[in-house]
Amino acid sequence: MNEYLSETLRKMNSHNFTTLNIVIGNESCDLDSAISSLVYASFLDWSYDKSSNENDNSIFISMLDVDRCDFALKTEVAFCLKECGILESNLIFRDDVDLQELVTTYQTNVILVDHHVLSKRLQFLTPYVYDIIDHRPLDKTQWKYRDGVRSFIVTVGSCCTLVTQRIQEHGLVGDTFFKEYPVCADILHDVIILDTVNFSKEVNKATPLDEDSAVYLERMIQLEDIQQGRQSKLDRLLRARSDVTSLTPSQLLRKDLKILEDIFVPSFPILVKEFLQKPQAFEAVNEALTLRSCNLAVLLGMDLNEGLKRDVAVISSCPERGDKLAKFLQEWSSPPLQLEPESDQCLYFKQLNLAASRKQYMPALNEFLIKK
Repeated sequence: MNEYLSETLRKMNSHNFTTLNIVIGNESCDLDSAISSLVYASFLDWSYDKSSNENDNSIFISMLDVDRCDFALKTEVAFCLKECGILESNLIFRDDVDLQELVTTYQTNVILVDHHVLSKRLQFLTPYVYDIIDHRPLDKTQWKYRDGVRSFIVTVGSCCTLVTQRIQEHGLVGDTFFKEYPVCADILHDVIILDTVNFSKEVNKATPLDEDSAVYLERMIQLEDIQQGRQSKLDRLLRARSDVTSLTPSQLLRKDLKILEDIFVPSFPILVKEFLQKPQAFEAVNEALTLRSCNLAVLLGMDLNEGLKRDVAVISSCPERGDKLAKFLQEWSSPPLQLEPESDQCLYFKQLNLAASRKQYMPALNEFLIKK
């Protein structure tokens, strides 16, 4: 994959192309998003080279939707790519390119992976979107794309499952790609195992499609001891994701972040309770709200050290609005989040529905914003 990434970077910098195809993951740039973008862009480039003639002049790039200086905060992404021998210097981050200039200079096609709603900052890309691969529930209220946009939106445990399925649809071509680039099959498999927590019944995120994709990729990488191989991958990636001891509260808030209008929604690989006990944690939240022009924060925590635990806190510069959102989330029923109040210092809850991740919170927050 390094060869593809370095060659793409060279072409980008030379401006020797006529059509730009950009595969963009979501702004949290977690492992699922980053790997979906990198592998799918690699596949598109590889299949294009196999079928194009010498006069064609298109390039396919993966853009990670995070600033280069914040990449170190994505501990599991940095770890996984380093393990695969992928150099950070070959990656393209959002502050490396001026997308607004590129789309006015070159014919541009945008492929969205691991999301189907563009952030406000990237909404100018809407007319250029021609393909979407996502595993979130479809938000029709935000669907502003032109007719004919190709989409593959299915609720599964991992977007990497859908990327695998899309490549597998090509039959022998897909098989050949994975055999020529086993690192792509291996890294997709890593993410599916992490996202489903090795098909944990307690987490309850895995679907038959996730299992099918994992089995297919295991055949491609010729994994011999399936159960041991899966568990070893999970343990390794969980350690990398949870290793946040060197991060400040401010950095943790940026590690896995989504913003929905004026609601700041960070997700932590530790419990919110642990985060709030860090020195200056509340100050860091208030500073982040001011910096991002938000007045509500929904902090989501998860811990897997002794069985799965989840918790959540609502913090607001406007106490009345914070109370309203907390009550709204407690009463939300699609699905019920099962929030159990625990603290008077802030709106802090244990989350008893362990299967509900941020994906289940976003529709609730959307609805709250509509009704505000």
